[in-house]
Amino acid sequence: MKIRILIFALAALIVPHASAQRIEGADRPFMAAGLAENIVEVTVNYSGSRIVLFATAPQPENETSGMAVALIGPMAPQKMIHRTARGDQTIEFVAAPLVFAVGAEPQVATSVAPEVMIEAGLNAQASAMPRSNQLLSPELAAWRAAFVDLKMQQGLYSFSDTTIERLDGGLRRAKIPLPINAPPGEYRIRAVAFRNGAPVGESEQVLTLVRSGLDATLFDLSRQHGFIYGFVAVLLGVGVGGIAAWFGRK
Repeated sequence: MKIRILIFALAALIVPHASAQRIEGADRPFMAAGLAENIVEVTVNYSGSRIVLFATAPQPENETSGMAVALIGPMAPQKMIHRTARGDQTIEFVAAPLVFAVGAEPQVATSVAPEVMIEAGLNAQASAMPRSNQLLSPELAAWRAAFVDLKMQQGLYSFSDTTIERLDGGLRRAKIPLPINAPPGEYRIRAVAFRNGAPVGESEQVLTLVRSGLDATLFDLSRQHGFIYGFVAVLLGVGVGGIAAWFGRK
């Protein structure tokens, strides 16, 4: 059984027949970028699967010039509970990415301030959005840090696995490992170029991860038609149990 990743490249200069798109609301120049393949097929556990992005760094460059790339999504509500001697404490994030894989060139790590990375949409903790009544909570930073730690333990967040290679003419090639347990849904791939500690170009691609075959049918039933899925699951359980009992009597 295979899972198909449908990748819609948005940059015309790197990937043929793709269209470029400026990040909505951004005042930085568009950066030409594109994914290596429009369609990639991988096995169910994603073992060894990577997303490859090419991007052209805005010119001119200097010793501080560098690029950061992140795979983000799909967005979904998340709830965390912290059990203490005084009782349970709960926080709800109205939207947070289930996968966040980010990597940056060394120049970015040494020259770009954390708040700039947050503004560029490349900070995992800041991507978890709490309810409005918890925005000013003094414990929000701790909750966000705990959420990121949990996702890292699950293998869904990573900060050191993505590699960015420099090619001729200012071209970068980023390789982002796909987590083996990445859920289906819509993902974003953000690429941001920095110079002198500030963003000078950015691009965003859309990636849709979908299931195929019987696994896809059962998954869709469980999400969209829970009653039917439960009925089918019971029938399958009864059928398997009956076959096992028949072989047992033999």
